[in-house]
Amino acid sequence: MAAGLHYSLRALGGTMGAQWERERRETLFLMLPVALSVLPHLPHLPWWTGIGFFALFAWRLLLVLSGRWLPRASVRWAAAIACTAAIYAHYETLAGREPGVALLVLFLGLKLMEMHARRDLFVVIFLCFFLLLAAFFHSQSIATALTVAAALYGLLAAMLTMQFRQHETSIGQRLRSVGVLVAQALPIAAAVFLLFPRFGGPLWGMSGDTQRARTGLSDTMTPGNIAQLSESDEIAFRVLFDGAAPPTALLYWRGPVFGSFDGQVWRAHDARTAPAHAAAIEFDAQGENFRYTVTQEPTGRNWLFALEMPLRVESDSVRPILRPDLQLVSPTPIGERLRITMVSATGFRAGVHKSAASLRAWLALPAGFNPRTLGMAARWRAEESDAPGADERLVARALQLFRQQPFRYTLEPPLLGRDSVDDFLFGSRAGFCEHYASAFAVLMRALGVPARIVTGYQGGERNPVDGYWLVRQADAHAWAEVWLAQRGWVRVDPTAAVAPQRIERGLRLGENASDREVAARSLTRRLWFNLDAIGNAWNQWVLSYDRSRQQSLLARLGISADDWRQLAALLAGVLAALIGAVALLTLRPRLPRDPVVQAYESFCLRLAAVGLGRARHETASRHLARIARALDDTRLAQARRIVAAYERLRYAGTAPDRAAVRHLRKSVQAFKP
Repeated sequence: MAAGLHYSLRALGGTMGAQWERERRETLFLMLPVALSVLPHLPHLPWWTGIGFFALFAWRLLLVLSGRWLPRASVRWAAAIACTAAIYAHYETLAGREPGVALLVLFLGLKLMEMHARRDLFVVIFLCFFLLLAAFFHSQSIATALTVAAALYGLLAAMLTMQFRQHETSIGQRLRSVGVLVAQALPIAAAVFLLFPRFGGPLWGMSGDTQRARTGLSDTMTPGNIAQLSESDEIAFRVLFDGAAPPTALLYWRGPVFGSFDGQVWRAHDARTAPAHAAAIEFDAQGENFRYTVTQEPTGRNWLFALEMPLRVESDSVRPILRPDLQLVSPTPIGERLRITMVSATGFRAGVHKSAASLRAWLALPAGFNPRTLGMAARWRAEESDAPGADERLVARALQLFRQQPFRYTLEPPLLGRDSVDDFLFGSRAGFCEHYASAFAVLMRALGVPARIVTGYQGGERNPVDGYWLVRQADAHAWAEVWLAQRGWVRVDPTAAVAPQRIERGLRLGENASDREVAARSLTRRLWFNLDAIGNAWNQWVLSYDRSRQQSLLARLGISADDWRQLAALLAGVLAALIGAVALLTLRPRLPRDPVVQAYESFCLRLAAVGLGRARHETASRHLARIARALDDTRLAQARRIVAAYERLRYAGTAPDRAAVRHLRKSVQAFKP
């Protein structure tokens, strides 16, 4: 191995002699927490940013290990200009969160290339602190928090290392010292977290967050777009029922409603043509009500998802609005995780007393599209009389068509042409839920039955660890609603006529999943459920601790959250008590214990246990001479070596060698009088 290259952790502890200078040891100790500080940003930055940083990181590490000189200032200036130009070329600006973080990551790598004095080490540490803070802009998950905590622990240990002057302690001692500091700070941090006034919005939210594209449902529906979500396990929202949950077949989570069709794409009604009157809802008094709490992930949209049909909505952070089409929305886009408590009834009737004029918008069809479907509808209508119940019979006939003809449910249907409904009903007969919902709604409108498309989520999966129902993007679904006299708007799910297992068992365990495949996933799924429960607990108790939860906590303490004087007095009192307790425990004078003396006292305790204790006035040698006859030759030889080592280390006049101290301890542990 070349001179100066020693791949050993002993180098970090300062025990490899003069060839390892103090600055080089401190630099090596700092490199790992620096890498951890950048790690949370890598998935959110351009790929070349991470490569650029770790190229600089590896270069600096090799320079430390080899003892070579740092690059010249001109090289560093050229690299800084190149990094700035690259960031500007990619983002077309240097202002903003994303370009700022990317620039900070690259400049941190450049700062490593001029880090040679203690002041530079501190600059690098404080740059890492900024990066750790910025990591929560991207994600506040428990994985991010653990990574930040590990990096912070290492940075604090590096700062503590730099405070040592002549004497350097071991790595273990440094880490233990930081652990003590963190343990002292945790109660104070918890008190500030619980009692410091919360803001109305998210701490890490920014004005542009709600406009960022996210995976999920769209504000339009074209056959095929929900099929793209079927492979996404991303969580849309979580639900915790207060009691028993409804059967999976009744778990319809209502979302965007579409009533305008141009022949290819379904959209929500234009505000100028949409029905203006809300549909009156009549709930079945004999039906069962379900109370539950929805924890909805940020979507950047204003859609709220509720089990059909919500009776009551309770939330301190949002004021939900029920639109005339029965869609529940928020006045503002959802830019943060949201908790809403709702009560829903699965037995209801909506819009029973609608007028013909208000239903006209739900009958419109584009001219010149799907002639075969229109022709079939005309024949069906001619075959039906105008007697009461004709519309119900036409709905049943359409569902019977899907059951009897060779329609099949598939996530990879063939492409459809201009007359998409004709191609589907009379050609491919293969599709996903939006194909069936779209074809059914067009057929119903052609028959003179008001119809619309409802998108949302169907089903979910219960986590047996914490009891939460997980509704994923893969559960995205589309169904239809038709208006029937004396019944109002009625949900009709044509997908259930073709693939009932999709509704009864959920998409992830569809008809193609065998029992053997399900059993093979069981162990992995149990592990995933446990990890998800931990992450959900983090979301519920830490990230979801908002202003309303703080107000509830203060109310239980008898303090009004609006009275800032009481809140300030409580916070000051709690902090004073905690700081006083920490000071009482940590500021007591403690004399450092000599490890050599500790080892000899342990030796004396072993002798005292058999009646050979040392008098307070006796020296080690006099004590050994007095008890020599009570020991056999083997134990006497061991005792003499221990006493000789003790006297040599105790009275040598210089700091004892660590290896010699460890040897003395082992000798004492091996001595059995």
